[in-house]
Amino acid sequence: MLDQNDIKVLLRKATDYVKGDGHAYCRWFYRNQSHGYFDEIRKSDGVMKRILKDNTGDPGSPINGNISGLFFSAAVRYNSTRGDPIPFSPFGPVRLLVPAIELLAKAPKIYFADFYCMPCSDNHYVTLVMTSPGSETDEFCAEYLEELDIHDNPFLFKDESGTLQVTTAKKLYVEMYYTEDLDIKPYLKRGLLKDCETVGQGHSTPGGIPKTELCPFCSI
Repeated sequence: MLDQNDIKVLLRKATDYVKGDGHAYCRWFYRNQSHGYFDEIRKSDGVMKRILKDNTGDPGSPINGNISGLFFSAAVRYNSTRGDPIPFSPFGPVRLLVPAIELLAKAPKIYFADFYCMPCSDNHYVTLVMTSPGSETDEFCAEYLEELDIHDNPFLFKDESGTLQVTTAKKLYVEMYYTEDLDIKPYLKRGLLKDCETVGQGHSTPGGIPKTELCPFCSI
């Protein structure tokens, strides 16, 4: 398992990767899944339950198999000034949109967890873990990860006006791992479950996909 020194090295590499790039208004955190996934939630209690972190990313990441959560993307559509999400997804044809500020209010602590790329792709990903202060997951992250200042980090931050911003570094995607269950009924009532175009296989890979082993940007 990667230790905190390894995480610091990954953080430094990720910071170098986005250095000098711009940022954009981040309005939404969004999660794509299958029709069946959301149908099952609506048929039950309307609560999206946490899932144990798989092996996607660095196989030595401390969060793999140790904490549970829900992945959301923070990526913004190219040249959008309104915080519009990317209009397609490789993870499923249905998208839940959650106002980013609302989700941050539920889990305001942010930790850097991973920086990686995937085989057969030149995209890179930064994984940020969102925790509720004092929770068991928060205590785990404080021991094994690097906490970020929401006002002073290059990935996802609040500017001087309090507006949430996300990096627009080329081919870099910021993914948020929210570590609480989420009642989605209020978002369903607000019409925030949308159809979405899919790309690639159109669904996630069970068990996850480990990172590229030899990358000049993210390997350690």
